[in-house]
Amino acid sequence: MILEKEVTKSEALLNIKGLKSSYDESLILRGIDMEVPKDTVVALLGRNGVGKTSLLKSIMGLMPKTEGVITFEGELIIDRRADYRARLGLGYVPQGRDIFPNLTVKENLEVSLSIAGKPGEERLEEVYELFPVIKEMLNRKGGVLSGGQQQQLAIGRALLSNPKLLILDEPTEGIQPSIIDQIEDAIHLLKGQGGLSIILVEQYLDFAKAACDDFYILDRGSVVQTGKSEELTTEVITQHLTV
Repeated sequence: MILEKEVTKSEALLNIKGLKSSYDESLILRGIDMEVPKDTVVALLGRNGVGKTSLLKSIMGLMPKTEGVITFEGELIIDRRADYRARLGLGYVPQGRDIFPNLTVKENLEVSLSIAGKPGEERLEEVYELFPVIKEMLNRKGGVLSGGQQQQLAIGRALLSNPKLLILDEPTEGIQPSIIDQIEDAIHLLKGQGGLSIILVEQYLDFAKAACDDFYILDRGSVVQTGKSEELTTEVITQHLTV
C-alpha cells in the first residue's frame, strides 16, 4: 500500500506513485511513478500507443478509472474532479489543440479570461509577447488559422489560467519549423521566469531534448527509463524510441 505521507514528503510540484489507469477492463497504465519538480520541464517520451496521453489525462482527472497516488503541491488529488485540478493550477493543451474554431481568436481568449478573471487579464500582454501572431489575428476565426497558429492560441489560452503546471501533448505535431522554434523559445522563457513547470509529450526528439530538463520514457504503460536531458543519448533513443 502507498501511504499519502510517503508522497507529501517530496518537494516536487507533482508527485505520482503507483498510478494505474484503465478503460473498461483494459489496463493502460501499470504502476507509474513520476515526479515533476518546480520550475522544470519534463519530457514524456515513447512510441505511439504506450500510454503517454492516458497519463496526461489521468493527471488532469479525465480517465474513467484510476488508482494510486497523485499529489499536487502536497495535496492528494487522485479523487478530485478535473475542474478542481484546473483551479489548483493544472493547465492542459491536448493533442489536436481543442480551440473553438467558430469563435474569433479574441473570443477564444475571452473564454479563458472569463474563468481566470483579473490574474488572466494581467497575463494577456505576456501571451501577446510570446506569440505576437495572436494579437495580429484577434478578429479572425480560430478555424482559419494555420495549425501552428492554432497551437500558439491553445498554449496562450492555457497560460491565461495562470497554471503552475502546463501540460502540452505533442505541441509540434503537424506545424511548420518556424513556429516550432517559437514554441521552444516560449518554453525556455516561461521556465526562466520561474513559477511554472511543464510536462511535454513530444515525438520530435531534438525539440524535446532541447526543451526539457528531465525525461521519462514509457513502454506498454510503464516507465522504462528516466534521466536528465543530457542522458537522452543515441543509445537510449535506439533502444526505446526507434520504430
